[in-house]
Amino acid sequence: MNKYVLALLIDKNRKKLDKMIEEEKTYEEILKQSKKLDKYIYLNLKNQIEEKNKT
Repeated sequence: MNKYVLALLIDKNRKKLDKMIEEEKTYEEILKQSKKLDKYIYLNLKNQIEEKNKT
């Protein structure tokens, strides 16, 4: 996945998670969103490592 797309997805999902916490959503909803954000962060880090290993 493109690193710019991942950066946008991370930003969007981080803002959504912050909003959910502020609105005091249920634990399950916050956990689900947190896992989604973690997935995008993981993919971003994985891409960075792969790019570093190519050089």
